[in-house]
Amino acid sequence: MDPGLTIVLLGKTGAGKSASGNTILGRPEFRSKMSFRSVTTEISERTGSMFGKEISVVDTPGLLDSEFTEKIGDFCQDLLRSSRRCLFLVTLRVGRFTKEDQEALTTAMDVLGGRGLKKSYLLFTGGDELEDESLEDFIFAEGDEGQLPNVVQMFDGRYHLFDNKSDDEEQVRNLLLKSGHLKTEDQPDPPGTARSNALY
Repeated sequence: MDPGLTIVLLGKTGAGKSASGNTILGRPEFRSKMSFRSVTTEISERTGSMFGKEISVVDTPGLLDSEFTEKIGDFCQDLLRSSRRCLFLVTLRVGRFTKEDQEALTTAMDVLGGRGLKKSYLLFTGGDELEDESLEDFIFAEGDEGQLPNVVQMFDGRYHLFDNKSDDEEQVRNLLLKSGHLKTEDQPDPPGTARSNALY
């Protein structure tokens, strides 16, 4: 079996972290519901096997819950100092980009630091809400001067979309492919791939 990978989900309360963790694992391991209060109140880790790879998924409390921010930052930095291969997913729900979203992204970048950011992807959740619109059309709806293109640029163009209401495992496979954690012969680069940035 391929060496393990640890995926850490970061974001504000209600951004779809727990649901995304369940999507990655293919089973309901994390409690997930729409809420203004953080359903996740501690850092929790679950492990599964998919695509011949052992994957540990780490769910975290909302980044804007100040009592947890330092603990989340310490966990991320400890992980970066370890020998574990890791991928950080900063979640952002599809919809209007708010001041709270910006604050959560800023906090995520603070807890990750420069090294962690290079191993991070911006994960848009709520893919079902786009209906017939592509993610790229949504991101660039206001042109290059909009807020979302700037956010994507902060991640050097590394982004992905999950529809957590779907059980299609291809969205997980594509994330692992574009992030360089799954190798397939002659696999074209999906949108949101930044090959110049090594993730490990």
